[in-house]
Amino acid sequence: MIEALVGAAVGVLTIVLARVIRGQHWVYSIGLLTLPSLYALFALWAGEPAVAAKEMIYGIPFLVGGLVFAIVSVRHSAVVVGALWILHGLYDLTHSQLITNGGVPDWYPVWCFSVDVVIGAYLLWLSRRVSNANLRQA
Repeated sequence: MIEALVGAAVGVLTIVLARVIRGQHWVYSIGLLTLPSLYALFALWAGEPAVAAKEMIYGIPFLVGGLVFAIVSVRHSAVVVGALWILHGLYDLTHSQLITNGGVPDWYPVWCFSVDVVIGAYLLWLSRRVSNANLRQA
């Protein structure tokens, strides 16, 4: 329970910081790059390079989405980036059923799920307030 609350607080803090630095058009996209990378780092710390590679393979949609939407101005990008954040949250909850990664701390999946869902929900809300739901115009 505490992991979920702290994760939600980190999600809110991320949103506040992105708004303060006027970085909404790139912070959330670049943030997608970190999601599979953290799981890969946990595997490397556990001495499991093959698992780290598998984590990055599973993370390809987040890596590609993060790179594309950080660089390109696209209609409905806020919706796609928000959906990717929420999709990663669902991945967090099912991660242990997909990959055995001994380096992932027990608290991490719930914490990351909370961060991801808060940011994803905010982006979906923001998409309704921005012209063409274009994240670059946020």
